[in-house]
Amino acid sequence: MANPEPLPPGLPATFPWEDCEQICLEFDALDEAPSRGHPNRCIFTSGDWCLIPPMAISLGQPRQNLVNWIPEIPFEPGLQVVICLQAGATSLGLFEAGVVLHTKTIKRYVVRGNGRAQPTHLNSKGKSRYGSRLRLQNAKAILEETSEKLHDWWDEYGEPEVVFFNAPVRLWADLMRAQPPVPFDGLPLVRIPLDLPKPTTDVLLRAYRSLCYGQIRRVEQA
Repeated sequence: MANPEPLPPGLPATFPWEDCEQICLEFDALDEAPSRGHPNRCIFTSGDWCLIPPMAISLGQPRQNLVNWIPEIPFEPGLQVVICLQAGATSLGLFEAGVVLHTKTIKRYVVRGNGRAQPTHLNSKGKSRYGSRLRLQNAKAILEETSEKLHDWWDEYGEPEVVFFNAPVRLWADLMRAQPPVPFDGLPLVRIPLDLPKPTTDVLLRAYRSLCYGQIRRVEQA
Protein backbone atom coordinates (compact mmCIF):
# COMPACT_ATOMS: atom_id res chain seq x y z
CA MET A 1 0.00 0.00 0.00
CA ALA A 2 1.42 3.38 -1.03
CA ASN A 3 2.25 5.93 1.64
CA PRO A 4 -0.12 8.92 1.75
CA GLU A 5 1.17 12.01 -0.01
CA PRO A 6 2.80 14.39 2.48
CA LEU A 7 1.15 17.64 3.46
CA PRO A 8 2.79 21.00 2.76
CA PRO A 9 5.78 21.49 5.09
CA GLY A 10 4.82 22.55 8.62
CA LEU A 11 1.06 22.10 8.15
CA PRO A 12 -0.85 19.37 10.05
CA ALA A 13 -3.73 17.28 8.73
CA THR A 14 -5.90 18.42 11.67
CA PHE A 15 -5.58 21.27 14.14
CA PRO A 16 -7.54 22.67 17.13
CA TRP A 17 -9.26 26.04 17.06
CA GLU A 18 -6.51 27.50 19.26
CA ASP A 19 -4.05 27.09 16.35
CA CYS A 20 -6.39 28.28 13.61
CA GLU A 21 -4.99 31.79 13.13
CA GLN A 22 -1.38 30.61 12.83
CA ILE A 23 -2.35 27.74 10.51
CA CYS A 24 -4.31 30.15 8.29
CA LEU A 25 -1.33 32.49 8.05
CA GLU A 26 0.97 29.63 7.08
CA PHE A 27 -1.54 28.24 4.58
CA ASP A 28 -1.99 31.65 2.96
CA ALA A 29 1.80 31.90 2.61
CA LEU A 30 2.00 28.75 0.45
CA ASP A 31 3.69 29.42 -2.88
CA GLU A 32 1.30 27.25 -4.89
CA ALA A 33 -1.39 29.85 -5.61
CA PRO A 34 -3.32 32.67 -3.89
CA SER A 35 -5.90 31.18 -1.55
CA ARG A 36 -9.55 31.54 -2.50
CA GLY A 37 -12.81 30.79 -0.75
CA HIS A 38 -15.51 28.27 -1.61
CA PRO A 39 -18.84 29.87 -2.66
CA ASN A 40 -21.00 27.65 -0.40
CA ARG A 41 -18.79 26.46 2.47
CA CYS A 42 -16.06 27.88 4.66
CA ILE A 43 -13.22 26.26 2.74
CA PHE A 44 -10.11 27.88 1.28
CA THR A 45 -8.01 26.40 -1.51
CA SER A 46 -4.41 27.02 -2.53
CA GLY A 47 -3.19 25.01 -5.49
CA ASP A 48 -3.91 21.33 -4.78
CA TRP A 49 -4.65 21.90 -1.08
CA CYS A 50 -7.67 23.06 0.85
CA LEU A 51 -8.05 24.34 4.40
CA ILE A 52 -11.26 23.74 6.34
CA PRO A 53 -11.33 25.93 9.50
CA PRO A 54 -13.05 24.64 12.65
CA MET A 55 -16.81 25.15 12.42
CA ALA A 56 -16.82 26.39 16.03
CA ILE A 57 -14.98 29.46 14.72
CA SER A 58 -16.13 29.74 11.11
CA LEU A 59 -19.76 28.67 11.81
CA GLY A 60 -19.55 27.04 8.38
CA GLN A 61 -20.22 30.34 6.60
CA PRO A 62 -18.67 30.94 3.14
CA ARG A 63 -15.84 33.48 2.86
CA GLN A 64 -14.44 35.06 -0.31
CA ASN A 65 -10.77 34.77 0.59
CA LEU A 66 -8.51 33.88 3.45
CA VAL A 67 -6.59 37.17 3.56
CA ASN A 68 -9.70 39.16 4.49
CA TRP A 69 -10.96 36.51 6.91
CA ILE A 70 -7.78 36.18 8.98
CA PRO A 71 -8.30 39.51 10.83
CA GLU A 72 -11.86 38.40 11.67
CA ILE A 73 -10.84 35.09 13.28
CA PRO A 74 -11.99 35.18 16.93
CA PHE A 75 -9.53 34.20 19.61
CA GLU A 76 -11.98 31.58 20.85
CA PRO A 77 -15.49 30.27 20.20
CA GLY A 78 -18.25 32.22 21.91
CA LEU A 79 -21.32 30.90 23.74
CA GLN A 80 -22.62 28.03 21.61
CA VAL A 81 -25.41 25.45 21.81
CA VAL A 82 -25.37 21.96 20.31
CA ILE A 83 -28.53 19.87 19.82
CA CYS A 84 -28.48 16.22 18.74
CA LEU A 85 -32.01 14.92 18.15
CA GLN A 86 -33.37 11.55 17.07
CA ALA A 87 -36.60 9.69 17.75
CA GLY A 88 -36.74 9.03 21.49
CA ALA A 89 -33.61 10.91 22.51
CA THR A 90 -32.21 14.44 22.64
CA SER A 91 -28.81 15.57 23.87
CA LEU A 92 -28.15 19.26 24.47
CA GLY A 93 -24.91 21.01 25.26
CA LEU A 94 -23.92 24.56 26.19
CA PHE A 95 -20.31 25.53 25.49
CA GLU A 96 -18.16 28.62 25.82
CA ALA A 97 -14.54 29.06 24.71
CA GLY A 98 -14.64 25.43 23.61
CA VAL A 99 -15.42 24.28 27.17
CA VAL A 100 -18.61 22.49 28.20
CA LEU A 101 -20.80 24.41 30.64
CA HIS A 102 -23.85 22.13 30.75
CA THR A 103 -25.20 19.01 29.08
CA LYS A 104 -28.64 17.43 29.21
CA THR A 105 -29.84 14.15 27.70
CA ILE A 106 -33.56 13.34 27.53
CA LYS A 107 -34.88 9.89 26.59
CA ARG A 108 -38.40 8.57 26.15
CA TYR A 109 -40.04 5.48 24.67
CA VAL A 110 -41.37 6.58 21.27
CA VAL A 111 -40.30 3.83 18.83
CA ARG A 112 -42.62 0.98 17.88
CA GLY A 113 -41.53 -2.63 17.81
CA ASN A 114 -40.82 -2.41 14.08
CA GLY A 115 -38.39 0.45 14.68
CA ARG A 116 -40.57 3.30 13.38
CA ALA A 117 -41.13 6.40 15.47
CA GLN A 118 -44.79 6.81 16.39
CA PRO A 119 -45.38 10.20 14.64
CA THR A 120 -43.99 8.73 11.41
CA HIS A 121 -46.21 5.65 11.75
CA LEU A 122 -49.32 7.76 12.27
CA ASN A 123 -48.62 9.78 9.14
CA SER A 124 -49.00 6.60 7.11
CA LYS A 125 -51.42 4.47 9.19
CA GLY A 126 -53.90 6.83 10.77
CA LYS A 127 -55.51 6.21 14.17
CA SER A 128 -53.65 4.79 17.14
CA ARG A 129 -54.34 2.75 20.26
CA TYR A 130 -53.22 3.32 23.85
CA GLY A 131 -49.58 2.32 23.29
CA SER A 132 -49.43 4.58 20.30
CA ARG A 133 -50.93 7.47 22.23
CA LEU A 134 -48.36 6.95 24.99
CA ARG A 135 -45.53 7.06 22.47
CA LEU A 136 -46.96 10.24 20.97
CA GLN A 137 -47.16 11.83 24.40
CA ASN A 138 -43.54 10.88 25.04
CA ALA A 139 -42.42 12.29 21.70
CA LYS A 140 -44.17 15.56 22.51
CA ALA A 141 -42.70 15.59 26.03
CA ILE A 142 -39.14 15.30 24.69
CA LEU A 143 -39.62 18.36 22.48
CA GLU A 144 -41.22 20.33 25.31
CA GLU A 145 -38.42 19.46 27.75
CA THR A 146 -35.83 20.35 25.13
CA SER A 147 -37.36 23.77 24.57
CA GLU A 148 -37.74 24.38 28.31
CA LYS A 149 -34.08 23.52 28.95
CA LEU A 150 -32.98 25.88 26.18
CA HIS A 151 -35.03 28.67 27.76
CA ASP A 152 -33.35 27.94 31.11
CA TRP A 153 -29.91 28.34 29.54
CA TRP A 154 -30.92 31.52 27.70
CA ASP A 155 -32.20 32.98 30.98
CA GLU A 156 -29.01 32.08 32.87
CA TYR A 157 -26.33 32.77 30.27
CA GLY A 158 -27.94 34.96 27.64
CA GLU A 159 -28.37 34.32 23.93
CA PRO A 160 -25.67 32.17 22.29
CA GLU A 161 -23.92 33.14 19.07
CA VAL A 162 -25.00 30.00 17.19
CA VAL A 163 -27.00 26.78 17.49
CA PHE A 164 -25.37 23.70 15.96
CA PHE A 165 -27.77 20.82 15.36
CA ASN A 166 -27.95 17.30 14.02
CA ALA A 167 -31.46 15.94 13.48
CA PRO A 168 -33.72 14.40 10.85
CA VAL A 169 -35.62 17.05 8.89
CA ARG A 170 -39.04 16.02 10.24
CA LEU A 171 -37.93 15.97 13.88
CA TRP A 172 -36.21 19.32 13.54
CA ALA A 173 -39.42 20.76 12.11
CA ASP A 174 -41.34 19.28 15.06
CA LEU A 175 -38.93 20.95 17.50
CA MET A 176 -39.41 24.29 15.77
CA ARG A 177 -43.17 23.91 16.46
CA ALA A 178 -42.73 22.86 20.10
CA GLN A 179 -44.31 24.64 23.07
CA PRO A 180 -42.90 26.72 24.55
CA PRO A 181 -41.42 27.95 21.24
CA VAL A 182 -37.68 27.40 20.96
CA PRO A 183 -35.77 30.69 21.46
CA PHE A 184 -34.03 30.68 18.08
CA ASP A 185 -35.28 33.96 16.60
CA GLY A 186 -32.53 35.51 14.49
CA LEU A 187 -29.85 33.01 15.53
CA PRO A 188 -27.64 31.17 13.03
CA LEU A 189 -28.74 27.53 12.87
CA VAL A 190 -25.88 25.39 11.53
CA ARG A 191 -26.30 21.71 10.71
CA ILE A 192 -23.51 19.42 11.94
CA PRO A 193 -22.38 17.50 8.83
CA LEU A 194 -21.94 14.13 10.55
CA ASP A 195 -23.80 10.83 10.59
CA LEU A 196 -24.30 10.44 14.34
CA PRO A 197 -25.66 7.48 16.35
CA LYS A 198 -28.51 7.80 18.85
CA PRO A 199 -27.85 10.87 21.01
CA THR A 200 -26.06 10.44 24.32
CA THR A 201 -23.90 12.84 26.28
CA ASP A 202 -20.79 11.14 24.90
CA VAL A 203 -22.05 11.45 21.31
CA LEU A 204 -22.82 15.13 21.93
CA LEU A 205 -19.35 15.85 23.32
CA ARG A 206 -17.64 14.02 20.47
CA ALA A 207 -19.74 15.93 17.94
CA TYR A 208 -18.77 19.26 19.48
CA ARG A 209 -15.12 18.25 19.65
CA SER A 210 -15.21 17.65 15.90
CA LEU A 211 -16.50 21.22 15.42
CA CYS A 212 -13.44 22.53 17.26
CA TYR A 213 -10.95 21.01 14.81
CA GLY A 214 -9.98 22.10 11.32
CA GLN A 215 -8.42 20.10 8.50
CA ILE A 216 -5.98 20.41 5.63
CA ARG A 217 -6.45 17.94 2.80
CA ARG A 218 -6.21 17.47 -0.94
CA VAL A 219 -8.80 19.44 -2.90
CA GLU A 220 -10.37 16.28 -4.37
CA GLN A 221 -10.95 14.98 -0.81
CA ALA A 222 -12.86 18.04 0.41
